[in-house]
Amino acid sequence: MRLISLTQNSWILRFGELGLKSKPVRSAFQKVLRRNLEQLAINSNTPMIHELIRQQEIISSSAPIAVVEDLLCHVFGVAALDRVVVLCDELNPSEVAKSFLSRDEKVGKARSFGVRVRRVGESKQWNSQSFSAAVGSALQAGDDSLSVNLREPDMWVKLIMEHDRVSLVEKRIQGAGGLPSGVQGDVLIQIKNRDDMLGAFLIMRRGTRLIPVLDCDEELVAMLSKFDPFIGLRTRVNNDNGKRHQRPAWGVLGLTTEQAEPFVEKHADAVKTTPLSTLEPLCGWSEEEKIALLNHIEKPSTHISHPDLTSWINV
Repeated sequence: MRLISLTQNSWILRFGELGLKSKPVRSAFQKVLRRNLEQLAINSNTPMIHELIRQQEIISSSAPIAVVEDLLCHVFGVAALDRVVVLCDELNPSEVAKSFLSRDEKVGKARSFGVRVRRVGESKQWNSQSFSAAVGSALQAGDDSLSVNLREPDMWVKLIMEHDRVSLVEKRIQGAGGLPSGVQGDVLIQIKNRDDMLGAFLIMRRGTRLIPVLDCDEELVAMLSKFDPFIGLRTRVNNDNGKRHQRPAWGVLGLTTEQAEPFVEKHADAVKTTPLSTLEPLCGWSEEEKIALLNHIEKPSTHISHPDLTSWINV
C-alpha cells in the first residue's frame, strides 16, 4: 500500500498524549478520534480518505490545502500534522535533490541544512543513512551556497523513502492536542459568555463531551462544535452485562449542581454514584491568557493555546 497519492494532498497525523496510553486504551481513543474527524469532514463537505498505514494515520484529500489543514487543526487528540508531497517516483538522489531545490525559494542564498530519511519498506540499494548522505551531496552539487549542519541547521530536509519513490515532509502544523472528545465522559454546561466558552473548551480538550443545558449562547456553542461535532450527544458505554447504556454526567460548568441535577440521568438501579464535580478550569487565568486561548480557538494552527507554556514548570 502506498503512503501518498499523487492526485491528492496528504498529511500524517501526529499524536502527543495518546502515545502515552496503553495499547488497548490508545486503540479505543484513536477509534473515537477517527469518528470525530470523519463527522467534522462530513459537516464541512470536505472529501477525505483516512488510512492506517504501518501504525501511521494518513489523511488524503483533493480539497484545498488550507481547508483541510484548518479542519485537521480542530481535531482534539492531534498534536500536529505533517504535510507530505511526492518529490520523485524513483530512488534517485539527484532527482530528489533537483525536485527539492525547485521548490526552495532560497536557492542561491547561504544557509545550512541537514537531511533526515525515514525508510518505509525494504530497499536493497539504500538504507536511511546512505540515502541521506547521497541526497545531501546532490543538494550541495545543485546549490553551492548550501552547507551541512547536522546539529542546528537553518532547515531540515525530511524525507520518506518507499521502495519506489521519495516524499518530502513539507511542513509541520500544530494541532489542537489534548484527548479526543468523548473518551472521558460527559459534563453538563451552560454557556452564556466568553469565559464560559473558554472554560468549556479547556475541559473538552481533556476528552470530555459537552452537554449544553438550560439557556446557552448558540454562537458560542457553534464555535466549540467545530472541535467536536457530537456536542450534546451523550456518550454510551457497556454495563456489566455487556449492554449499551447512557453514561450519566460527572461534572458541571456554568451552573449549580442543583440546576444540573435533573439532567444528570443517573441510573435508577445505581447503588452508589459519585457526587457531581463543579469545574472551574479558568481559575487563576489572567486576561492576557484568556485572549491567547480565544485566539487559539479561532485559529488553532497559528495561535498557541497559552502565551507561556513553560513557566509553570519552574514554579
